[in-house]
Amino acid sequence: MSIQASANGKQRERFEGVHALLLTPFAPSKEIDWSLYDRYVDWQLSHEPHALFAVCGSSEMECLTLQERLELARRAAARAGRTPVVAAGNVQADPDEHAEELQRMAETGVSGIVLIPPGSMGEDQSRIEYYFARLAEQSPLPVFLYECPLASPRLVEAAVYGRLVSQHGVAGIKDTTCTPEGIRAKIESATGGIVFQANMSYLTDAVRGGARGIMATTSTAAADVLLAYWRAEQAGDAEAADRLHELLVFLDGVLGKGYPATAKYLASLRGVPMEPLTRKGKSANESAKRGMAVWLRAAERMMKET
Repeated sequence: MSIQASANGKQRERFEGVHALLLTPFAPSKEIDWSLYDRYVDWQLSHEPHALFAVCGSSEMECLTLQERLELARRAAARAGRTPVVAAGNVQADPDEHAEELQRMAETGVSGIVLIPPGSMGEDQSRIEYYFARLAEQSPLPVFLYECPLASPRLVEAAVYGRLVSQHGVAGIKDTTCTPEGIRAKIESATGGIVFQANMSYLTDAVRGGARGIMATTSTAAADVLLAYWRAEQAGDAEAADRLHELLVFLDGVLGKGYPATAKYLASLRGVPMEPLTRKGKSANESAKRGMAVWLRAAERMMKET
């Protein structure tokens, strides 16, 4: 294992916990509203998440230029202070350009790099293992994997993940198998790595089974609820954690009706004046908006009681 891989392993602990995913606010012209982005980042930080995840699927990273992705990461890192920021670092269409893209992302000031499976590379697990290992060895920062739905097939076999952690210093993975068996297999394959849970239905199964972090779409506009859930779990308060888990599953179902436009609408209800505009062509219809308002009333009541 390389010196860098060893260093990455020693830094894993600072990334445990709830990562607040960041949305990208757009003006009516579909250009990024940079001043509103800064305000939104500050709002996310006010909840005191353990880390921020900039330049992710929720950011619509596949619809952004390289320069836009780099600027989103740079601004988030500049405002985050001691809070770690991670960002996807291999979104270019040509994998041959990913090493340079990774280096440029590292120069923005982020604390960690997230790698996604490019295109159909996941069809060959030996190929994806070599690809991730090569980038991890080149990265000046801790590296995390993300089984991003933008790629197909996207899943990384547990044994492959285990070797990437033990032999190449990969720090963790955002699991999207969305099955208890898949999550458990990754946790068991690499006890030194951080498995982040993304699926709300199996949140309690994963966290109580050894997952050491959460990276979920619900954190884009309700990081405070996820953090309350995490604190309850860490304190051993299963009753409070179960109530909050129900609230998060409720939110997850409503968010799915036009995400990420729905998350932007919820952020606007909570004080960040973000229009539900996306480059993906997603929108929040009146039914989804009503669902967000109903969820927020329920969340406000429950958070007062917890």
